[in-house]
Amino acid sequence: MYTEKNYIMWLNSLLAIKSENRIALMEYFGSCEGLWNADRYDIAAAKILAKEELELLIRSRYRYDMDKELERLYHSEADFYIRGESGYPLPFTMMEDMPLGVYIIGNYPDNASPFVSIVGSRRVTDYGASVCNAMARELAESGIVVVSGMAMGTDAIAHKSCIEGGGKTIAVLGSGADVCYPVSNTNLYNEIKYNGCIISEYSLGERPAAANFPYRNRLIAALGSVTVVVEAAEASGSLITANKALDYGRSVMAVPGNITSRFSTGCNRLIANGCRMYTCVQDILEELGIRIDKNSLKKLEKDISPLAPNEKIVYDCIDYEPITADELTAKTGMEVKELSVILTLLELKGCIRRLSGQKFVRSL
Repeated sequence: MYTEKNYIMWLNSLLAIKSENRIALMEYFGSCEGLWNADRYDIAAAKILAKEELELLIRSRYRYDMDKELERLYHSEADFYIRGESGYPLPFTMMEDMPLGVYIIGNYPDNASPFVSIVGSRRVTDYGASVCNAMARELAESGIVVVSGMAMGTDAIAHKSCIEGGGKTIAVLGSGADVCYPVSNTNLYNEIKYNGCIISEYSLGERPAAANFPYRNRLIAALGSVTVVVEAAEASGSLITANKALDYGRSVMAVPGNITSRFSTGCNRLIANGCRMYTCVQDILEELGIRIDKNSLKKLEKDISPLAPNEKIVYDCIDYEPITADELTAKTGMEVKELSVILTLLELKGCIRRLSGQKFVRSL
């Protein structure tokens, strides 16, 4: 005997049919079970679906194996939540095109915690990686949940840095919740499951498709009270997320970038169009209406102040824009051997990070 929730799993799988049309059909026939059992001519008479959508729905009733899907759910780590259930993410209820249901693996963080979405380029630059790392870590330390899409580049850095900062993170996938994509993020996928959760509205086992990602971006936009774009080219999926966030009445911030970099064109345009510029994590806290902890700022100053004079000279020459060892030698006038020792000490103290190509950026 199937439940109404089981029938909603079927209807939820038909993402090619507009969300509002699926909801309208459920209301027209009184339930999703009523729709499943309805005659083809009665569904057509409702005049809710276009011809292509009608044919898709009719075919799906012959192809969808309810028992197989329930068995897959039983053997997976996922739970399926529908609108009205306590496990259904609250931010989705405020969307016009909300999912009928979502699959969640892991523990969805308490809605009392603020959520911030971080998005950006897959081919992130050293500058973008450095900013994203510091941002996600500091958000985690402030008790804020970091949301992203687990793609390569910015997304992966946001999740990993949040976890390293002791925080909770949410990955919204463009595949089934039980399908890790890209495969190279398997370790990260497993870490997220135990430090937050994986969310997807796609059926279990569904492989990623190009069309899935722009559609899933609306969920990333809906979850975050603030969406921060780290790096984005002129035509970028990150801008789709930013525009959706604005549609939902959320705040959007952008990291300013070099005007000659194509990876910053989208961010700079967002700022020019009135979005708030991101310069430090305090900007996000202010946007969330969170009072800035002055003691944290004092702690940061205290952490840096014990540096030896030569260490302070080198530290002051390093910013969030990567700088090479050769450039530091020219700036400080130090011998290579002395500089190398100081850089190692600063790295051990957690003040700076070493990037590939002998480049350095601030961590504090």
